[in-house]
Amino acid sequence: MSNLIQSYRERCLSESLEENDLQIKLLQDLSIFRKNLKLNFLEKIKLLFKESPISSCFYIFGNVGVGKTLIMDLFYNEIHEVRKKRIHFHEFMISTHESLHKIRSETSKIDNSSYLIKRYAKDLKKDFDLLCFDEFQVTNIADAMILGQLFTELFVLNIKVILTSNDKPDNLYKDGLQRELFLPFIQLIKTNSDIFNLNINKDYRSTINFKETKVFFTPISDKTQYDINLLYKKLIKGYEPKSISIEIKKRLFEVKNYANNVAKFDFNDLCGEPLGSEDYLKLINNINILFIENVPNFSDENIDKQDRFITLIDILYDNDIKLVMSIEKSIENLSSSRKLSPKFQRTLSRLNEMKSIEYWDPSI
Repeated sequence: MSNLIQSYRERCLSESLEENDLQIKLLQDLSIFRKNLKLNFLEKIKLLFKESPISSCFYIFGNVGVGKTLIMDLFYNEIHEVRKKRIHFHEFMISTHESLHKIRSETSKIDNSSYLIKRYAKDLKKDFDLLCFDEFQVTNIADAMILGQLFTELFVLNIKVILTSNDKPDNLYKDGLQRELFLPFIQLIKTNSDIFNLNINKDYRSTINFKETKVFFTPISDKTQYDINLLYKKLIKGYEPKSISIEIKKRLFEVKNYANNVAKFDFNDLCGEPLGSEDYLKLINNINILFIENVPNFSDENIDKQDRFITLIDILYDNDIKLVMSIEKSIENLSSSRKLSPKFQRTLSRLNEMKSIEYWDPSI
């Protein structure tokens, strides 16, 4: 039995999780992928003559709550033989754009995107042999235009990649602007990857009997406003609320009602403005607990706000930021715009966990 499967079974036992045969099969396949992470020169030469070449990428996709992140955790924690990095894909792309901008400012080849991306990939190779991306998704044309060449360079440099995603490769960036320019990347992934469909029709996160704590207040009313203000007063522990400004790429973002690493916002201040993942990541550098007031029900009429809300919740969840909300409908009854409905299922699943005692400090 591989160390990965042993660790999986120990984790299931310690956390009262249900073992799943498909998850075990995935771990078996990942164990084979792991063996090829650090081959010597002669071993690589031998494998060139095999009918099935070594894959550069392992792509895991499946529905919300089927254990993709759990499997990624187990795999990453067991890897000690290569230089590795695990990062949420939002953060990686922000870092990528910043690095390309820095290289561009240092070189005369300002408009040579091929040169910039090759240089960036070589910089990554100096530090890493394995990159693990959780929640891989492509949401804008700027990222889509970079990914094809970047992953080509990563594979040439023998940087192995593991991805988890809710979507199969063919559905990436679906309905996106100028998607035809992204199709070569999809083919690149399909050609160079072991692709595993974690096809479990069950959201394990929703089946966990979380002990709920009172941090989501609904419906929006004078009573819930009073209750949320009481909780805010309790969590700032006597500190005086103030406003602070955060600089993000030479523009100021105001954090209102800030005290004791707690901040309180109206929903429209965070999701009604043209903010993105970079802004939210910068925001949480200064915050442990975030209050969001007046979260509406979602529909096609406020799809842009819902899209930002999804991004915000992903970032809060991935960075273990505690969330307090006053919300128009309970989590179970929140509706969605039609286009974002599949994507929103992950958000609802995460919110279900984020309101639990297990996610919060029990002292609350």
